[in-house]
Amino acid sequence: MENVRQIPTKLNKLNWIVPACFGCSCALLAAAISLLMVRGFDNMEHSWLFSIGADLFCMAVCVMLCFSCVLNFKRRNEHTRVFVGLLTTNAMAMFLDEAAWLVQGIPQFRTLNLIINVLFYMNGVVLIYEFWQYVRRVLKMENSLMRAADSILNLLLIPTLLLCLVNFFYPLYFMVDENGWYQRCDKWYISQLYMFVALLIVILELLMSRASKKDRLVAFSFVVIPLINQLLTRYTFGISTQYAAMLVSIVLIYGVLFAEREKTINSTEMELNVATRIQSDMLPNTFPFLPDRTEFDLFASMTPAKEVGGDFYDFFMVDDDRLALVIADVSGKGIPAALFMMASKILIKNCVMTGKSPGEVLRTINNQICENNQEEMFVTVWLGILNLSDGTLVSANAGHEYPLLKTPDGDFELVKSKHSFVVGGMKGLKYRETELKLEPGAKLFLYTDGVPEAETKGEKQYGYDRFLAVVNRHKNGTPKELLASVETDVKDFVQEYPQFDDLTMLCVHYIGKDDNDERADD
Repeated sequence: MENVRQIPTKLNKLNWIVPACFGCSCALLAAAISLLMVRGFDNMEHSWLFSIGADLFCMAVCVMLCFSCVLNFKRRNEHTRVFVGLLTTNAMAMFLDEAAWLVQGIPQFRTLNLIINVLFYMNGVVLIYEFWQYVRRVLKMENSLMRAADSILNLLLIPTLLLCLVNFFYPLYFMVDENGWYQRCDKWYISQLYMFVALLIVILELLMSRASKKDRLVAFSFVVIPLINQLLTRYTFGISTQYAAMLVSIVLIYGVLFAEREKTINSTEMELNVATRIQSDMLPNTFPFLPDRTEFDLFASMTPAKEVGGDFYDFFMVDDDRLALVIADVSGKGIPAALFMMASKILIKNCVMTGKSPGEVLRTINNQICENNQEEMFVTVWLGILNLSDGTLVSANAGHEYPLLKTPDGDFELVKSKHSFVVGGMKGLKYRETELKLEPGAKLFLYTDGVPEAETKGEKQYGYDRFLAVVNRHKNGTPKELLASVETDVKDFVQEYPQFDDLTMLCVHYIGKDDNDERADD
């Protein structure tokens, strides 16, 4: 449970972007090859052929990198989507570059040459903008200076694109003469201003960034390599390798930054798998529990929102006649919550086994946790001890959800009692106890807030009304059947929306001594 709930990420809804970019890159490569075959190689200078060959090769590299991102679907996140967008925009730049060379010097294609080059300049501006956004995310540029710089680049983007469109009507950056030849104009340098502003901002941030030296050097290559290429080819007409040079930087980012992250992710996944197995082993998961005891039947389940979660349940015999029931929800998620969960579970069980009542147990472990709780984590707990001989249930609730109780001939209803404060929040607290008498045939349903607060699109919550309706439709089922019905209904409700909280449930059917005697008589 978290005090401030974060809105579930909707990134999984955008998984189509990666395969779509791969499809676009493939289409651009196929179109580039087809255009070359139609145009042929007649009347082409060697420098043109070199540029076209570089364009085709680099487009093929973009396709392969996009395909690797498609295959690696488990790694799709915001960074991956920005990365494949960068690749696709780069592929578009090289396609337009090739198309410009194919129509170069052909008078009847003068207008087409003009359109292609306008799109080429516009695409270059978009590519620079996308790279800025990518570097900002990868290097986590979130300080006030970078937010201001981002605003500046956002404001300059539209005017810069509009200046590119001016070339349709007035030769600002370039011109295409009557014979179909492209030529740069005296004010061509204006087309490069947006790139230089973006690169200066990137250089400034790289100098200030707290990212690793390796990450900064790799990102810095995007500044250095294209600039060197510009200097080398500035006066060499026929060789246009600017975007091929940019692709070299993108490949470096992919090969170095992504490789390092892949190692870290693989290592983390191994640790998470081990943690998941340890957590699973910590929770009692052998059913039926004590099959020789016919006074009760119970079942429990826990589905973490992440590989490991902060929820837990427990049940064990205190002595021959008393059954302890625990369900709890630790603040936070992931490995820290799982570690806190395991420590809390051990403390609760050990304290219960000393013979203390539920309220005394929570008071004791609250003081123990508060003594050394620098992370300020806490746990909500419902703890009950059920006397199997007469159905007396003594419980204490430390900020947890109200349990559901079904009488033998009735429906499930919320059992509302005044909550005590969470465990781990403040030292020296006392915890109230509540006593209930379960009649033979009664059922007790415990759960964490991941059930009623499960969310679907539009942040609509599952809610208690639907929860109660489901358990009452299946009220005559076994505990296992009840849990399965609720879990299925929650999944139907949220559909493919990401699970943002652990889903933990425990149900006990109190059969009682009288029912056992009647069975024996039968």
